[in-house]
Amino acid sequence: MKYAFILGLTAFVLSACNTGQSNVDAEERKIEYAQFIDNPTELSFESMNFDFGKVKDGEVVEHTFKFKNTGDQTLILINVTGSCGCTVPQEWPQYPIEPGGTGEIKVQFDSSGRVGKVRKNVRVEANTNPTMSILNLTGEVTE
Repeated sequence: MKYAFILGLTAFVLSACNTGQSNVDAEERKIEYAQFIDNPTELSFESMNFDFGKVKDGEVVEHTFKFKNTGDQTLILINVTGSCGCTVPQEWPQYPIEPGGTGEIKVQFDSSGRVGKVRKNVRVEANTNPTMSILNLTGEVTE
């Protein structure tokens, strides 16, 4: 019984969606770019939603969300995180983006073991008002 509990707890810890590492990085970025945090700007995405349609279980879907700093202050992306371990931001700008500048957030979704309708998101924290933007990935995973 004790062995099953320890095994279950270990599996839960290993499958946790957020390791906390990105929170450490976000705090470091807040300190590094503190002069920009109190000067909110505007962030506009070409689209905040991506429907990948139908994919087979095990396929990996990739999508790039494009955005523009439409405000009049420098844009800082503080943190970009997926809703779980299957939805992972692969690349995103970790440098200041001047007004009028553009950027991309590349996201990867691993459909393994996720049969059925899927709705995942990516949270983008920036020096905007509100500070959080939510990008959505939807679709269906078939057997």
